[in-house]
Amino acid sequence: MTAYSISKESLTCRSVVPSARSTSSRDLGWTSLLVDLHVGLKSNEPYTSIRTPDARIGVSVSGRYSCEFFSRSRWRFDAHSPGSICLHRNEHQSRYRFPVPEDSDFKWAMIYLPVGQLASAAEHLRRAGQPDNLPTFNSLVDRDPAIAHITVALLRAMTNGEGNLYAETVAAWLAVHLISRHGSGACIEDRNAGAISDARLSRVVEFMSAHFAEPLTLEQLAGEACISKYHFTRLFKSKVGQTPYQFLADLRMNAARQMLISTDLSVAQVGAACGYSTSPHFSAAFTAKFSMTPSEFRGSRLGIAEMDDPRADDSANQ
Repeated sequence: MTAYSISKESLTCRSVVPSARSTSSRDLGWTSLLVDLHVGLKSNEPYTSIRTPDARIGVSVSGRYSCEFFSRSRWRFDAHSPGSICLHRNEHQSRYRFPVPEDSDFKWAMIYLPVGQLASAAEHLRRAGQPDNLPTFNSLVDRDPAIAHITVALLRAMTNGEGNLYAETVAAWLAVHLISRHGSGACIEDRNAGAISDARLSRVVEFMSAHFAEPLTLEQLAGEACISKYHFTRLFKSKVGQTPYQFLADLRMNAARQMLISTDLSVAQVGAACGYSTSPHFSAAFTAKFSMTPSEFRGSRLGIAEMDDPRADDSANQ
């Protein structure tokens, strides 16, 4: 199975952006795509972007601001507002500067998508007889509600400490969307996606149930179903009512809940046994699902168990 990872160049891009503060998905161990969230400015001085082979998408998250870029011997101006996006050329290095913004705490996200992921989607969607050149995106300000929405979802996933399967699912969708919506050239063929049979679905579900603690990939799951990963998520959801990521998250949460009740493992050990890399990530995911921390859940359930246990009353009367 092929796994596409962000380039080492993309991992250094955040260092040159003069934002006042930033957070990054690299802290979660995501490899299928990279999200850097920038907030405000610490400098209005021009800076030069780092050349990277990955696709780069700038998304305005909140506030209004402008950005100037140097092109054809002069500075050119772009205005940004929440939801606007900017697609940057692959392997392109540019000079940028930010004038004093209207909103000092404006936020924008930079999404880096592996070039291999993009090339795979382009080949998958290419019409017979079309050239296999990878699309080159222009640096321009556009509106794309789908990308704006998925960016908000990615930022929420970062806060909740979601795993790389979530990132890989989004990366596959983004690659197809970018080529279908923003790629240059003739229209793209809608290949037959096939179907996922009940037998194949059962095999995928059994595989996920047996390996939920492992860092599963979208390609692994699609491979179990013998379906292209670019159609697997849609077909899986049509059958199950959840995306593979959501189904896996529920498997992990249900296992964690049972372990908290029936074992003496610490919260950190339960999280690790359910596939979470750190205790804070596990706690954030558990709290988002059940509206209480793992420790609070364990305490509440143990309290109920003691009330229902007749031995508790006997011991209290002695």
